[in-house]
Amino acid sequence: MNDSASGQQPASSDQGIERPPVTIPGILRRLGPGLIIAGSIVGSGELIATTAVGAEAGFVLMWLILIGCVIKVFVQVEFGRYSVAGGGTTMDGLAQVPGPRVSGRGNWIVWYWFVMFLFSLAQLGGIVGGVGQALSISAPMTDYAASYNAYVELETQLHVTHAELSMVERRAAAGEELGQRADELRKEVYRLESRRLPALETIKQKEVSRSGEDNQDLQNELKAIGTARERFDGFPKYSPQLGTFVARLRPLAMKRAALTAAQAASQADPLSTTAKEDVEQLKASSAELGRAVSQAEADLSLQGVVDDYLSMRNVRKPPAPLDDKWWATIITAATVVTLVVGRYGLIQSFSTAMVGAFTLITIVNLLMLQSSPAWGVSLENIIEGIRFRLPEAPPGSGVNPVATALGAFGIIGVGASELIIYPYWCLEKGYARFTGPRNESPEWAERAKGWMRVMRWDAWCSMVVYTFATIAFYLLGAAVLNRTNLNPAGSEMIRYLSVMYRPVFGEVAQLMFLFGAFAVLYSTFFVANASLARVFSDVLRVLGFAASDDSAHVWRVRLLCALLPIACVTFYWLGVEPKAAVLISGIMQSIMLPMLAGAALFFRYRRCDARVQPGSLWDVFLWISAVVMLMTGLWAAYQKLM
Repeated sequence: MNDSASGQQPASSDQGIERPPVTIPGILRRLGPGLIIAGSIVGSGELIATTAVGAEAGFVLMWLILIGCVIKVFVQVEFGRYSVAGGGTTMDGLAQVPGPRVSGRGNWIVWYWFVMFLFSLAQLGGIVGGVGQALSISAPMTDYAASYNAYVELETQLHVTHAELSMVERRAAAGEELGQRADELRKEVYRLESRRLPALETIKQKEVSRSGEDNQDLQNELKAIGTARERFDGFPKYSPQLGTFVARLRPLAMKRAALTAAQAASQADPLSTTAKEDVEQLKASSAELGRAVSQAEADLSLQGVVDDYLSMRNVRKPPAPLDDKWWATIITAATVVTLVVGRYGLIQSFSTAMVGAFTLITIVNLLMLQSSPAWGVSLENIIEGIRFRLPEAPPGSGVNPVATALGAFGIIGVGASELIIYPYWCLEKGYARFTGPRNESPEWAERAKGWMRVMRWDAWCSMVVYTFATIAFYLLGAAVLNRTNLNPAGSEMIRYLSVMYRPVFGEVAQLMFLFGAFAVLYSTFFVANASLARVFSDVLRVLGFAASDDSAHVWRVRLLCALLPIACVTFYWLGVEPKAAVLISGIMQSIMLPMLAGAALFFRYRRCDARVQPGSLWDVFLWISAVVMLMTGLWAAYQKLM
């Protein structure tokens, strides 16, 4: 990446013209724009959106993820062809697309970009919030935050251990020799539970200190925790029977909490058939599990433990500290300084290296997961993922896997934003400048074909990189998050995402993940702000609201590099939830995909020089890409309006 803030304007003279490389090593040395785009993609599309789809849908939607990565590259190359062969920016081209327009003030597609732009800022607010979460977990600012992290981490470990124990017990019941592993997991449940109760008591005591001793609700919660802890501590250090009993209590508590929520929903809408069915299903499953626990209570003479435990489980979760927001603000301030000064080549190179390393670790993690009887991805799972069918939302879950997938489709691989941004980085890399201004000479046509070959290599190589990353993240989300019923959202998004690495890397998983998450999320935040500053500056020029000379463009880019990150972190302070912001932005980008597909066809048949036109096979795939993007956009719009 150049340290210059400019470099996007069309080449206007023979200065800088170069012959294109013809060897593969020479071509590889000239790649770059696609890798910049890949660095920004991994943070939002892959790490957040793709894993969310896997967590909600399991393996069922892998086919959609694959299509989303591959199909949009044909449109990406057409956008790049327009800029390389003509030297114009994306917005120059989009402003020429037929349709409603305001005289001298752009057309419908440019104005829709303005709407999508606001959602992109909210999306980046969620992403910098994710950076803040990673830092707040690894470097809490207050004693309360440290205690909160310790408690929530134990809660998360318990959740994952219970999920693995359930899977191992089912397979052991089917005849597999997993009895020893099941007993190890019961011991781990007992160990974690014995640590969780003191951790919860500690954080509640600090919450009482912050709220005042006269807060009766908190005092009652603290008393319930103390009673449960005394009862728990009164038993032997560990016995298999007690471990089994404690392992059964948590699902019962969760079932009863879900039943309470379903009953409330049924009362709010008495005519809802779904709500009534949810209540009946939960009543049946809670009753069945309750009978099993009652039998265990009678067998083990553990009277009173169930009531104490369930009473303690009704204790409210302690309020999250504000460390994530303060860390997000600090990171934003550092980003503003770096972008405005313009000396960010080293940081971008470092972030790109970290993205690559983290992606490699993710792929290795997925491969090593195969050795686990509970977490491995089977051939049946892969076949399930490519059968071209849609998932059904679990009753009473409150999730919509199809809507999540539509949001992810707009941003996985090359999303709508990246399709628009890509030609700007091609111009900044110099592909159009090296080609030179279009003329009728055969030398220009030869150079244009050569540099467009480099651009195609750039687009397809980056596609291979982010497709591997996308599939790895998706399979991890389906294999671990879906099986543990953990959906990465809210203030615990980063913590829940780190669960994907725990089965392989154990205790070191969280530290490893936090480092990688910081790298990929910050890389996205950094590159996206740099990109949006360039596009927004160019939009102001195209709409006639700003001067078109280079010096004015440079000044606008620097000003926007300061303002846009501040706007992003403001969204996070206002309560933007990271996962929701990313997916809503994805929906808006999905709606824009048909517009961009139509623009690509307009560039191909109305603005493409005959000497650099692609072949008929390419045209077939371009039309397929456009049709798929049209269907996705219409589907997303329908889901949004319904």
